Amino acid sequence: MRALWRGAISFGLVSIPVRVFGATEEHGFRFHQVHRVDGGQVRHRRVCSVCGEEVSAEAMAKGYRLEDGRLVVVEPEDFEGLPSSSDHVIDVVEFVSAEQIDPIYLHRAYFLRPDEVGVPSYVLLREALERSWRMAVVKITLRRRETLAVVRPRGDVLVLHTLLWPDEVRDPGFVVPPSRSGAREVRMALSLVNSMTAEFDHSAFTDDYREALEAVILAKSAGAVIPAARAPEETGGMDLMTALRRSLEKVQGEKPPPVR
Repeated sequence: MRALWRGAISFGLVSIPVRVFGATEEHGFRFHQVHRVDGGQVRHRRVCSVCGEEVSAEAMAKGYRLEDGRLVVVEPEDFEGLPSSSDHVIDVVEFVSAEQIDPIYLHRAYFLRPDEVGVPSYVLLREALERSWRMAVVKITLRRRETLAVVRPRGDVLVLHTLLWPDEVRDPGFVVPPSRSGAREVRMALSLVNSMTAEFDHSAFTDDYREALEAVILAKSAGAVIPAARAPEETGGMDLMTALRRSLEKVQGEKPPPVR
């Protein structure tokens, strides 16, 4: 993998040289827009909405439309004076308990790999975070923009998660009406939860949609006709207790008998 960033983690007087690598990748299918008649790929041209002419990359600039309709064009040099931490420092601001970070704020994940000279300090920080059940809140400049992030241990490595800013998480925009569950419903729901409780094993789950889509693509490439999907079974009109009871019976029926 190619490093996306190179610098150092800095907390107190300790400096740990590290490199940043992308930690995730998507394994979906990338579709092209094509002409159904002849299969030709449809290409998009950059055309100015005012003069109608095609615009080259050199003639393009960043623009921001104000609420009153005026357009502000921002040039590369306008970004130079913006406040940001050093481009090559992951600056530790504070350490917080892991449960204080709401997962909704987690954005992108990156692996931090230490340079050889920084391995002892890197391992020390990792062990300190593991034993204290803490995360390091840090600031880092990525793509010329200062970003808030957290650093946490994951196995032998440290992972950096960029965070969304508070105003980047939407308000739900709705209120759940007050309601009170009955004691019987709560007991039945707890029984269902307990019956479905397990140790989470991520590797046990598969991307069924991706596998089914791959099968469709392979079948169509061989000239097969894809049958229409069956409509899902309707469960409307079933009262809550009946739905809970049937769910519990289904789960218990799927469990293997105990070993004697």
